[in-house]
Amino acid sequence: MRGTSSTSFAEVLRQAEAAFAGGRGALEAEAQELFSVADAIDSSNQLVRTLSDPGRPAEVKEATVRSLLSSRVSPQSLERTLEVVSRRWSEQEDILDALELLGVSALLEQAQSEGVLEQVEGELFEVSRMIDDSGDLTAALDGARENPSQRATMLSALLNGRTHRLTAALAARAVGRRTELKPARRVEEFARFASDRRRRAFAAVSSAVPLNETQQARLGAVLSSIYGREVQMNLQVDPDVVGGLRIQVGDDLYDATVLARLSRARSQLVA
Repeated sequence: MRGTSSTSFAEVLRQAEAAFAGGRGALEAEAQELFSVADAIDSSNQLVRTLSDPGRPAEVKEATVRSLLSSRVSPQSLERTLEVVSRRWSEQEDILDALELLGVSALLEQAQSEGVLEQVEGELFEVSRMIDDSGDLTAALDGARENPSQRATMLSALLNGRTHRLTAALAARAVGRRTELKPARRVEEFARFASDRRRRAFAAVSSAVPLNETQQARLGAVLSSIYGREVQMNLQVDPDVVGGLRIQVGDDLYDATVLARLSRARSQLVA
């Protein structure tokens, strides 16, 4: 994604990952619902145009989604979809990519919670190479191009018992969407998305009062400077937090005082 779509996706991904990390519901089921929503929208050119039209008010798009999906998906999946359609997208296809990648992110959050994110990432790269290296498999997947569900079933059966179940689910989705991109490249795209996620740090931030955008940006910059990489923050309000701020990144636990000292010490070292 580029331009406006890149900005919009970063916003919806940040919100979705915070919700996923909050443990709201079954992530694997939510991922499959988001994939189904993307496919349902993709099945209607008129619906894709309506929901991706930058000139159409967000309220109209949200009303359309509610009328179609309120009784068909969970409140969590509906919320994710509403967040996507309420934003601006540069290309029609980007709205479908965004919904799909939110589903992918849900599965990766599940992998992270199980401690197998690195395994899933590595296996996805291996599946991509396996498809490239097998002329028969490539031909079979290409032959079922007009039947994406058949391709998904085919690859799922092949990977059953050979990879983690989350790897198999992600690979099946990669080949199970109607697209011009080759199956191996689709699986590789998901692997790279997993790699990007694994390189980021995740911080659980509890504050006595809500942080405004400036405070969030400043805190994110401090954490990124400490860890040398992007830090995704999951923000929660807890009036009982001593000192007004509590941050946990992996096994590291900070309060506002400790964080301020680290920030000053780093500035002095750089200077």
